[in-house]
Amino acid sequence: MHIAAPDALRATFLPPTLDPKSSPKAETPEQTPFVRGEDDRHTVDPNDIQQDGYGSCAVLSTLHTIAQHDPSVIQNMIQDNGDGTYTVTFQEKVEILGFAFFKPVEVTVSGLFTGGAANPADVGANGEEVWPAIIEAAYAQQYKDGDLTYETGVMPADVMEHILGAKAQTAGTDEVSAEQMRGRLADGEATVAWTPSFKDGDGNWLPEITEEQQALIEHYGIAGGHAYAVSEVIPAGTSYVDPTTGESVVANEDVVVLDNPWGSSDVVMPYSGYQEVYGWVSSAATE
Repeated sequence: MHIAAPDALRATFLPPTLDPKSSPKAETPEQTPFVRGEDDRHTVDPNDIQQDGYGSCAVLSTLHTIAQHDPSVIQNMIQDNGDGTYTVTFQEKVEILGFAFFKPVEVTVSGLFTGGAANPADVGANGEEVWPAIIEAAYAQQYKDGDLTYETGVMPADVMEHILGAKAQTAGTDEVSAEQMRGRLADGEATVAWTPSFKDGDGNWLPEITEEQQALIEHYGIAGGHAYAVSEVIPAGTSYVDPTTGESVVANEDVVVLDNPWGSSDVVMPYSGYQEVYGWVSSAATE
């Protein structure tokens, strides 16, 4: 599969279609960084993430995978200042005399998070949970010149480094086997896979997308120019629940689980098909 170089995709990460119910309300409820929901394994849980109208999928997919492996990283990033503002700590790479290291940088954001920001998650006594939107806003302020809508997108590896303070690696999906991917996930690495654009501005397939790829994209409902958190690789011969039917099936080959930051339209597909359709995968240690 011939696809554009990763740098060409910075502008392709697309938001989901806006839902009318996500539009700003006349009265916005109180908001708070963290709420422990009934089904949450931790106060910071991957199910808290639901991308809305902004093109911030790389940021939110990275938060999703970090929340899966080490939620304390995210909880420790946010300080509630008690006055409607929040201070978020990122990590920035510094090179001195040929040596590279990361240093913390603090970014303060304020205001209610509605109308395109990541949707609020659980609701508690202090209001709606909005930690994904807080980090989304702080990242845009620090690294997007204040472009809250993420019109030009970002790279998952950059987000990983700014959040984890660890070097991230990016490779073509055909360079990382299913066994290697399982190893990365077992080691607690934050892992995000992303797709190139599939269609032009008029909705026509790009010439480099083959008919075989088109069939996979349509069958599994894969979004082009989009980032997904890699959550699991199911080995061949293992039983799993088919998300389309809800039935238990046995994997004929290795199967990959890709969580969509929209909070819906996750992808569960054969690893070989994933390597055909997805372009690159980025990962970094969470510990």
